[in-house]
Amino acid sequence: MGAAAEGPTTDPLLRLSWARSLSHLAAPERCAPRMVLDRTDLREAGSPLRALLPVLDELLTPLAEDTGLVVAVTDPGGVLLRVRGSAQTRRRAENMGFVEGADWSEHAVGTNAPGTALVLRRPVTVHREQHFYPEARPWSCTAAPLLHPLTGELLGAVDLTGGDAAADPATRALIGAAVRAARAELALALRREPAARTADPAPFVPPLAAPPAAAPPARLRVLGDAPPALVLAGRPLELTERHAEILLALSRAAAGLSTAELSAQLWDGRAQEATVRAEVLRLRRLLDSRDGPVIASRPYRLRAPLPSDAGRVLELLDRGAHRRALREYSGALLPHSEAPAVVALRHRLSGLLREAVLSDGSAEAVRQYLGLPEAADDAEAWALLLRLLPARSPARARAVLELERLRD
Repeated sequence: MGAAAEGPTTDPLLRLSWARSLSHLAAPERCAPRMVLDRTDLREAGSPLRALLPVLDELLTPLAEDTGLVVAVTDPGGVLLRVRGSAQTRRRAENMGFVEGADWSEHAVGTNAPGTALVLRRPVTVHREQHFYPEARPWSCTAAPLLHPLTGELLGAVDLTGGDAAADPATRALIGAAVRAARAELALALRREPAARTADPAPFVPPLAAPPAAAPPARLRVLGDAPPALVLAGRPLELTERHAEILLALSRAAAGLSTAELSAQLWDGRAQEATVRAEVLRLRRLLDSRDGPVIASRPYRLRAPLPSDAGRVLELLDRGAHRRALREYSGALLPHSEAPAVVALRHRLSGLLREAVLSDGSAEAVRQYLGLPEAADDAEAWALLLRLLPARSPARARAVLELERLRD
């Protein structure tokens, strides 16, 4: 295994983590945490950990506030559910995407303490340059997995992030103690519940069933190189490119589209009405079989709004939240589609994102933008990055090489 695959560490477990990261992320510059949960989703995702949170807060949050650290709790997939601690450090951490709702799994950002602890199911410390994600390299962090006390099921991870104090052996010991205390509290709660029922001399009356949690609304995923999908009840249903184009067009037309309008938007007017109707019929059958969105007729329209990841990025750009938009932008819109409406929206989305990032003046944002495949040959962006970077930044050499390549 070469040095690039091993990463800047002699720890064999972290070297293996770097190798895993390179296998699915290709290069550190091409990764970034993505926002995958909004505020409503966070409440639902955190419910399995509810019994553990008070203990973790009591043991770790005061320490984090006093020492300039942040304490975070993730779900089993590495998504940050809670971030607490020093307000100043939390504000700094937001700049690298360390916020509630962001995906910090190994698959998303490579080697990092919470993500790698979930993979290894053991405590992990990652110090500065050992991080795969470049924006995390000024930081250190220690994390430990949270396991169910009876089943051993992975519930999530708890993490302390900040300066060098986050990598101290004392920090690792403290996190271990906090995790053990939280597991003990959960085990006690699990034993207490059946005991309370048997001790009650009155006949046991089952409590009224809580209303089932509402399924999250359907979402359309059309950004990036991954196959387009309709996310139903949290599970992706892969779509053909044509079906994704139809849903995207209808999601952006509240008043609906006629057969001729659909043909113009997606087939450049070359498709006969019978072809359009047949394709919509196939899509309807697929959606009906999965309890998906309903497509009404005359004109074709969706009975309920269908949000998409592309629409979310546009919304963030309209609000001026370009850093969040950049974090959530996973790549070009349906990059292989040649449908006129999709091509136009793809160029608009990419152009607005570029304009927002290049006018921001933030070196971090420009570096993240240049990690996108579509921006690799953007000489203006590389030149801007070179102007923004500090004189001694090691990233300047890469910017100079890229500019020389583009000028040849």
